[in-house]
Amino acid sequence: MARCGRCGLYSEYPEDYPEKKWAGACLWFNGLRLPEDEVWESRSCDYFFERIPGLNPKEHFDYAIKKDTLGRVWKTSKRSLVFSLLAFAISIATIVTRLLK
Repeated sequence: MARCGRCGLYSEYPEDYPEKKWAGACLWFNGLRLPEDEVWESRSCDYFFERIPGLNPKEHFDYAIKKDTLGRVWKTSKRSLVFSLLAFAISIATIVTRLLK
C-alpha cells in the first residue's frame, strides 16, 4: 500500500495555486490530481517508492522511467542470450550429425 504524500512521484502544488480544490498530482498516472483529504489515503500502487531526500518530483520521475527501462532491457537481453545459446547448440548438433554420416 502506498501513501501518495510520501511518494517520490507525487508533486505538491504551490500555496498560490489558483485551484484550491487540489493539493497535488501523481506524475506517473497522467497527472491524477488529488484533493487535500485524499493525499495521505492508502492506495495500491506498483510504482510507489519512498521519496529520496534532495530530489524533486521531476527527478524521481526520470529515475522511475530509467529504472523501468533498464528492467525491460535486462529481461530482453536474458531472453536473447537463451535463444542464441539454443541456436548455437542446434548448429553444433547439426554439424556433428553431418560429420558422423
